[in-house]
Amino acid sequence: MKHFTLQPAKNLPIEVPSIAEQRRIGAFFDRLDSLITLHQRKLELLRNIKKSMLDKMFV
Repeated sequence: MKHFTLQPAKNLPIEVPSIAEQRRIGAFFDRLDSLITLHQRKLELLRNIKKSMLDKMFV
């Protein structure tokens, strides 16, 4: 069985995005994270409303 060693990998070129592109990617993930947080808050609010309505129905 062949094994992977680091020596040949040291010679492989690794592409790194420019600083500007890294910033754009970072900004994209920041916006995505904010959007996920917003939807999680909305979901929690809707769950609370649902629970409240069900509680009122069966009292």
